[in-house]
Amino acid sequence: MSELKLRVLFVCLGNICRSPLAEVVVKNVALEHGLSDLFHFESAGTGDWHVGKGADHRSAATALQYGLSLAQHRAQQINRRNINDWDVFVAMDAANKQDLIHLGAPITSIVMMRDFEGADVAPDVPDPYYGGDEGFEFAYRMLNENAIGLLQQLQQMRAASL
Repeated sequence: MSELKLRVLFVCLGNICRSPLAEVVVKNVALEHGLSDLFHFESAGTGDWHVGKGADHRSAATALQYGLSLAQHRAQQINRRNINDWDVFVAMDAANKQDLIHLGAPITSIVMMRDFEGADVAPDVPDPYYGGDEGFEFAYRMLNENAIGLLQQLQQMRAASL
């Protein structure tokens, strides 16, 4: 871990829908709660199809609707070469979690984005890519509802590693 900031990577499949939206949502909540100095947030995909491309226009429109911007986002890939650049991985779904484990991420460094809604909730943020605009709104709401719980977990992880 870097001395000052816990390096947190939000992970989905292509890094154009869920993970970039999660990155800006959680980054914004961290800013609102005075926690920005504790974390470095980025996002990546486990696949390489969209590397270098911007966020999906529906994800960007949803973010903009809430005063957030994905204009600067460029998709990147998490792989075996850069897996050790991160302290914590926030997986959007169970398949992403398994991919991260396969790439060498320690299971103790992986958090599911929806771990903070309760035990009776499915852990996945559904991929809205093949659906309509409502799927992006649904994803935004899930991400926003879990942001505080995630930040609390990240603070505990950071404190334990100092």
